[in-house]
Amino acid sequence: MPFSASHSIACNASRAQVYGLIRDSAHWPQIFEPCIAVEVLESTQDAEHIQVTARVNGLPMTWRSRRRFLPEVHGIESVLTQPMKLVSAMATSWRVVAINNEQCLLVLEHAYDLEADIEGQVDGVRTLDEARRFIESAIDGNSRTELGNIKAAVERAPRTEPAVQPERHASHSVLCEASADSVYAVIRDTANWPRIFDACVSATRVRGDATRELVHIEAVQDGHPMAWDTQRTYFDTIRRIDYELPVPMPFLSSMKGQWRVVPLGEGRCLLSVDRSWRLLDDVRGIRPGIETVAQAAALFDAFVNDNAEAEMRAIRNYVEGGTEAHATVTTSRHLPFPPDAVYGVLADVALWPDVLPHCLSLEVAYDDSEYQEFSMRVKTPLGAETFRSIRRCHATGLSITYFQPKPPAVLESHHGSWQVRSAPGGSLVIAEHSVRLNSAACVAAFGDTDTLLHKQRIKHLLSTNSGATLDACQAWLEARAGIAQAAAEGFHE
Repeated sequence: MPFSASHSIACNASRAQVYGLIRDSAHWPQIFEPCIAVEVLESTQDAEHIQVTARVNGLPMTWRSRRRFLPEVHGIESVLTQPMKLVSAMATSWRVVAINNEQCLLVLEHAYDLEADIEGQVDGVRTLDEARRFIESAIDGNSRTELGNIKAAVERAPRTEPAVQPERHASHSVLCEASADSVYAVIRDTANWPRIFDACVSATRVRGDATRELVHIEAVQDGHPMAWDTQRTYFDTIRRIDYELPVPMPFLSSMKGQWRVVPLGEGRCLLSVDRSWRLLDDVRGIRPGIETVAQAAALFDAFVNDNAEAEMRAIRNYVEGGTEAHATVTTSRHLPFPPDAVYGVLADVALWPDVLPHCLSLEVAYDDSEYQEFSMRVKTPLGAETFRSIRRCHATGLSITYFQPKPPAVLESHHGSWQVRSAPGGSLVIAEHSVRLNSAACVAAFGDTDTLLHKQRIKHLLSTNSGATLDACQAWLEARAGIAQAAAEGFHE
C-alpha cells in the first residue's frame, strides 16, 4: 500500500488499561468523537468483524473491519473488508507500549491505497490528488481526536457507576518470628491497638463476653478522623477472629473479614487478614474532593492496602521486639504532573540541594541511577542533622526503597519507600516510613519518658518532612513548566 500514517500519544495509565479500552469496540461511540455507531457482526476470543459508521472529514461513512487481537503484545491488527469511500484497501495497527508501570505510549498506524476511479464518490473530490489529500486529512484529524479521547478516558474516573457496588477484597499476611499463641494474644486484645497501630487513636470495648465483643475504633487517615464499630467473634482454639462492621466506616455500606494465626513450628507463625467490603452507591458529601464511587474506591483501596501493610509491620515488630518503640507513617499527595516527571525529581538526588529548602548540603558517595548512597544534612525542628541513606530506584515501577545506616539521633533504624502512581490529572505520590525509636535519645531530645508521645512527635516530624519534600517537588516542576512555557512563547513571538 503506497500511503501510510502514524500517530501516537502518551497516557498516564497502565498498558493493560489502554489495551482494554481499544479492544472494546462496542463502547467506541461513547468514547470516540468521530464514531457514530459500531455493530459487531461476528466475535470470537481472538478476533471480531465489525461495521463502523463514523464522520470522515465531517461526512458520515460506513465500512467493515476484521480485527485480530494480539494480547501478548497488547496490540490489534485489522483490515477493511468493506472499505470506506475513496479507499480500496486499508490495514490498521494498534500497539500499546509500556513506558513504565504507570504510563504507556499508544501507537496507531494506517497503511492504505486509494481507488483508481474516485469520480462521484465524495462531493468536491474529482482527482486522485484531491482524494489523497481528503483521506490523509481525515486519518490525521480522526487519529488525533481518537487518541486524545482515549487518553482522557483512561486518565479520568468513570462517569457512570453500577447501581449496586460489587464486593471488593484484600488479603495481607506476614511471617512472625514469634509463637502463634503470643501473636494471637496481641491481635485478640484490642487494648493493644493504640500502642501498636500508629493510625489508631483509641479502641473502646462497648460490650461483650469471652467469645464475642463490640469495639468502637477511632483512627486518623491522611489527617482525617475516622470512627467505626467492629463486632468481633473469637475462635481461640484455632486462633481465628471473625469481624463485621455493623456501623461501617465512611464510604462503606458493609465490611467484614477474618484474622488468622497459623503456627509454622516452634517460635514461628503466619499472620493473615482477609477483608471484604462494599462501597455506598452515593458517596457525595462525605469528604471534599470525593464525588464519585470510583474516586472513593481508589481512596479506600489505598487506605486498606497501606493501613494493612503498616499494621502487619507493626504487629511483627511488636511481637518480635517486645517494644512499642516502632512507628510507621504514610503520607500521600496528588501532584498535577505526569508520574515519570515526579519520579525523576525524587530519583535525581543530585538535584536535591536546589529542590529542597530544608536540604543544607548533600554528598553523593555512589549513584548509578539504580543504586544510590549519599549523606544529607538537613534542617529539622531539633536542629541541623546529618544522615546517610542507601536507596534503590526502580525506574520501571516508579518507586524508590531506602534505609538509613546512620539515621537521625532519635531513631535506631529508619527505612521506607516512595511510590508514584498515575492518577486523574497527574500523579499520586505515597511516602512510607518505618522507624524504631532510640528511647534514650528521645528522652534527651523531648524531655519526657512517654514513648507514645515520642512516637506522635516523630510521626509528625516524618510526615511534615515528606510533605515539605512533595511541596518542593511540585514547586520545582511548576518552575520548570513555567520556564518551558516562557521559552515557547518567546519562540513564537
